[in-house]
Amino acid sequence: VYKRQPPNVGKRSGDMPATTRHRRPDPRSLDILDAVVRLNIETGRPVSSGLVERYLQRRVSSATIRSVMKKLEGTGFLEQPHTSAGRLPTDAGFRAFVDGLLAGWSLERLQPPANLSRLADHGLEGDMGGRERIKALARLLSRLTDNLGIIMGPALEPVRAVRVDFYPRSVRRVLMVVVLENADVRTGLVDLPEDTPAVVVAEASRLLTERVRGRTVGEIRRGVLDTVDLMGTPASRCAVTMARRGRELFGDAGEVGIEFEGVGNILEQPEFHDPEPLKALIRFMESPSRIRKSLDRLNPVTPDGFQVWIGHENPVGELKRF
Repeated sequence: VYKRQPPNVGKRSGDMPATTRHRRPDPRSLDILDAVVRLNIETGRPVSSGLVERYLQRRVSSATIRSVMKKLEGTGFLEQPHTSAGRLPTDAGFRAFVDGLLAGWSLERLQPPANLSRLADHGLEGDMGGRERIKALARLLSRLTDNLGIIMGPALEPVRAVRVDFYPRSVRRVLMVVVLENADVRTGLVDLPEDTPAVVVAEASRLLTERVRGRTVGEIRRGVLDTVDLMGTPASRCAVTMARRGRELFGDAGEVGIEFEGVGNILEQPEFHDPEPLKALIRFMESPSRIRKSLDRLNPVTPDGFQVWIGHENPVGELKRF
């Protein structure tokens, strides 16, 4: 969930000893902090004590709310962008809020609610190739979160080839179709000399198919098929031409596929009415290589594979404001 942080978050620490800052608030303070965070998420603006009082249905007096908000500011959970303004949650305030949500999460991580399971099953039903499945996962993640979903597909280099098919297209051209074990398919046209007999093309196709089957994409890219011409026959020489074209089909195999869905969802967030954070996010999204490197750095190391980064915790510099 991308929430923009105020530019001066964390800079008003004063001279307060570290032991007194970011100590877990008492239950009443947590209730008020929870209200401030939720109201800020809803509006994208600083939250006043009066708004908190109405949110809490006047269960707490306005004087008490102001006192607690000042205390939360002093301990680093809230920030006041300028005098007379309301308060904004700091990184520590969002962290306390998120930790509270996770602590109260009674669901087993691998046992989502039935309605989410049905939605996931429906979103992934049917036979799909590798790229289509990545797109479907990004679309599903966006629907489940009402936010931006980014999916990085698996590396292609360790995937093995299942078979290679060749289809004549003209006297000099054949269509090469490489089918991978992940249901991905690569196709390309191979130009052959005009005087190549059909029987030679057929034998070359057989030789190459035998050599390719079971080999990984990485092996194909590194030239494992170059030795196919050891026999020095017309068919083996034709197979070398086909093999060269086969390597070209996997020129991008070192790059992992990136798909994202839900840009329209984040445009509805109130923070993005300010163009600067939107520009920062779009610049990040415009570079697949930057997204790929960032997701590699963010690869969770927690046992359940789930992690939340907030503001300064985020190792991706371009996203520290979120």
